[in-house]
Amino acid sequence: MRRYTVLTIATSGLMLLVVGVATNTMTLFYMSTVMLLMLVTMRLQAILATKGLRFERIAPGTIVAGELITMRIRVWSSIRLRRPLLVITDNLPPTLLHQADMRPLPVAPDFEQAVETRYELRPMKRGKYRWSSIRVQSTDSLGIISVEKTYPTDPMEFTVYPAQIPFGLDLVALSGWGANQADQGRNRGPGLEPRGVREFRSGDSLRYVHWRTTARRGEMQVKEFETGFNTNLVLLIQQTSGSEAGKGAYTTLEAMCGHAAYLADIMLQRGSPIVLPNLEPVDFDRANSAGIRYEQVADALASAEANRTEPFAFEVDSLVDQLEPSSTVVLMVAAAEPGLGDAIRRLSAVASVVVLIYNPDQFPGNSIGKGFRPATDPDFLAKIATPTVAIRLMQNPYASDTKAA
Repeated sequence: MRRYTVLTIATSGLMLLVVGVATNTMTLFYMSTVMLLMLVTMRLQAILATKGLRFERIAPGTIVAGELITMRIRVWSSIRLRRPLLVITDNLPPTLLHQADMRPLPVAPDFEQAVETRYELRPMKRGKYRWSSIRVQSTDSLGIISVEKTYPTDPMEFTVYPAQIPFGLDLVALSGWGANQADQGRNRGPGLEPRGVREFRSGDSLRYVHWRTTARRGEMQVKEFETGFNTNLVLLIQQTSGSEAGKGAYTTLEAMCGHAAYLADIMLQRGSPIVLPNLEPVDFDRANSAGIRYEQVADALASAEANRTEPFAFEVDSLVDQLEPSSTVVLMVAAAEPGLGDAIRRLSAVASVVVLIYNPDQFPGNSIGKGFRPATDPDFLAKIATPTVAIRLMQNPYASDTKAA
């Protein structure tokens, strides 16, 4: 509509100019000049309204996929100028799948006084995102001419943790001498053998406060104990390029990360150390506190991508010489890569193994790459079926969501 208005005024002005010159009528000539100068003036006003702005975003650095957050944007004007109403839009990265009320945000910034506006954002897919620009749209005082400018801003770094996807934990009881001891074993908490010191959490007894460390750090610290035996739980997620099936936030890899987050949270609360060999460095400093360690696990899962050129079988084989005693390995597999079955059998000779099988055919959208068979292939399942391997066929947790979409 604005475009047609500008076109109408410009056309009318030009026609009056031509007629005025042709008929030597000064009145028409002056009228056309005023109309054209009015358009120029309105455009200059709209351009000037976009100058001298500064922006700041305020938002949490981490969030769980599917949660709704409020993004706050502060706007300052560095020049004394009475501006018409501005409309700003945050330039979210295209890879950030989200549900958001992204209607333009109207603001009217004053000189050196911050004006705040906000919008709601619901990230739907885990990951680590970064963006650093905002679009500003202004108009003249009559709202006829519109001008848009993109402002660079301080980078906004945003980590979306995977949402936990609950599933039956009967797989723990199937995993032999490994994870099934976590229910009654070496839980972190009150016990006989001191383990170390961690930050105070709600519910901790004051008699376990470590006052010397509390005084040194300035935050309340408590002693942590261990009893019995525990399980070293190793989570290995398939991230080979071409092994992911599905689309957007509803893929096999997203399901794996959601299940891994849930399993890690459960087992950490039971006292089991969690190891992510293909997501964290070998010398990674794993926190003793269950809460802090879960944040480390969620952060690592947020960065998982199916883009690796090294076969998953190599990553499985590399565990054979790295495993600590009483380890249980949970493998999450969607594609039967060449050599993977043999690698799992070799791993099962030195550790208890649980294989979570994801059927790519249940995830609409992109299929697994050429040269890969689905992990549900009968020959692959028969190859990995040994007494020390527990196989669990997983269902698509997004089935209702993808149907609704």
